[in-house]
Amino acid sequence: DAKGNTATVTIANVMQSNGVIHVINGVLQP
Repeated sequence: DAKGNTATVTIANVMQSNGVIHVINGVLQP
């Protein structure tokens, strides 16, 4: 994110009715 924080994808490509979710292990701020 803008402050230099990082996150790692823990679960990729979780299919939902309205799209795809990628689960990450952190919070990213815009």
